[in-house]
Amino acid sequence: MIWKSHLLSMILYAVFVCIVLALIRRNDKKSQIRYALFLFLIMVAGGLLFGWFMYLFTL
Repeated sequence: MIWKSHLLSMILYAVFVCIVLALIRRNDKKSQIRYALFLFLIMVAGGLLFGWFMYLFTL
């Protein structure tokens, strides 16, 4: 692992996955950027919500 923070590792992974998926799935530049940003927000928000949900079971 590069960092001790799982959050930074998750964000870096999300950036790379979103870039690759946007390049593969969309044709023009504007829709690629919008799709990549949308995927990035969904992946980071989903990771944070899932992490918060798992934290509830450790209490």
